[in-house]
Amino acid sequence: MEQASLPRLHYFAVVAREGSLVRAARELGTTHSNLSMQMRALEEELGGDLFERRGRRLVLTALGNEIAWYADEVSRLARDASEVARGHERPRRTPLRVGVVGAIPKALAFRLLEPALTVEGYGPVAARQDTLERLLEELAVGRLHLVLADTAPQQGGTLRLFGHPLGISELALYGTPELAEKYQGDLPGALSGAPLLLPMRGTSLRRSIERWLGEHSVRVRVEGEFDDVGLMRVFGLRGRGIFPVRAAMAAEIEDIGGVVKLGAIPGVTERYFAISVERRVRHPAVNALIESAREKLGARDEAGGAAVTSRSRGG
Repeated sequence: MEQASLPRLHYFAVVAREGSLVRAARELGTTHSNLSMQMRALEEELGGDLFERRGRRLVLTALGNEIAWYADEVSRLARDASEVARGHERPRRTPLRVGVVGAIPKALAFRLLEPALTVEGYGPVAARQDTLERLLEELAVGRLHLVLADTAPQQGGTLRLFGHPLGISELALYGTPELAEKYQGDLPGALSGAPLLLPMRGTSLRRSIERWLGEHSVRVRVEGEFDDVGLMRVFGLRGRGIFPVRAAMAAEIEDIGGVVKLGAIPGVTERYFAISVERRVRHPAVNALIESAREKLGARDEAGGAAVTSRSRGG
């Protein structure tokens, strides 16, 4: 195996980020044919395929995902050297590209992402919120460094992903004092006929709450379904229904005032994962994020905090 060409690694970093030779060639100021030739030469140097084509997209192979981190570092160091040579005191930082599943509250996402901003040489955080499926597609082609999710990646399919457990949060139900007085008592029996505000169908938390109610044969009135936790809270604060709150965010909702806690939801928890294409995360900012989250949330997991390996159809 030959030593990888540094300019070609830089080209590869751009292609991996763009997921397209055409867009990458435009950014690099070269031709499609020249860039294609450079990528083939790099694959020969490394002794393996870096991409596979799926429709009109280029998707990173397992080797491509491994090399992408080193290619990003090469590009970052090259930019830093140019900045220093031009007399700038501080070289530019490398962005951390993160996908956040919509079910995770924005305030909690901020708490998880904030430590990444403290790592010298990295940042700003470029956060994108979307469905898990679409974010995993972006992760597969190298446009994201990781995805924050409330579920581990599903098994099956062709893309090998690693879910790094961040921790667990218990849940409780909150409502205005009027609703709390009306439906006070042992849960979930006291909720019979109560108006509830819930996450959208298909989310992990929605399934857990429905299972809890079903196990006790309790029927409620679903007054609202939300893919945005902030909007659900606004409806709850206006007395439109009783709504779930993660224990990790309880202090924040109690500080706002206007709602009281009806009680905990026994046995219902929400798990948080950082999903990556690496079993062992090398990115310093991602490592800082994972370590800080485990300290705040406590990564109590049967995997002992280790990565949960699976294969997903995300690509």
